Amino acid sequence: MRQRLILACCLVLLQINPTEANADADADREIEALYQRWRTAVESADIAGYVGVLHPDISLRPPGAPGLDGRHNYREFLGPVFETARYEIRIDQGPKVTLLGDSAIVEYDYTILRHVIPNADAELAPGALVAAQTSAHYIDVVARDSQGQWKVRLHSWQDWPEGP
Repeated sequence: MRQRLILACCLVLLQINPTEANADADADREIEALYQRWRTAVESADIAGYVGVLHPDISLRPPGAPGLDGRHNYREFLGPVFETARYEIRIDQGPKVTLLGDSAIVEYDYTILRHVIPNADAELAPGALVAAQTSAHYIDVVARDSQGQWKVRLHSWQDWPEGP
């Protein structure tokens, strides 16, 4: 009982509505789950699962390469990516979510290990990872789609030449 009273006083002092705090916590959990699904799709070469976390109006902005827009174009980009290699994700810093209403900024650090498939013959588009190991700081924007589901709206990153 005492803990609840202290929590209620803190919420009043901080002018935080408990319903809003719960909604924020729910959104954080939903976004964390979205990133877990995305990692699973990458590591299992599941293009449908990967594209399933993307907003219809997704923008991909890789460093040093032209970007692309739209889920269909992103799907086309992924074909050769998964035909030529398998991927392993090492989480250096898990996603940190900053909510902004029905959108959020998500920052995280991953090291992606790329395992080339012998004799695979597909041409990678500019912006695709080609190194055996890439460490990067990612900054994404996620937004709710027309069904209220969190989806990645902008995917971008900055490579670290020597890791974090």
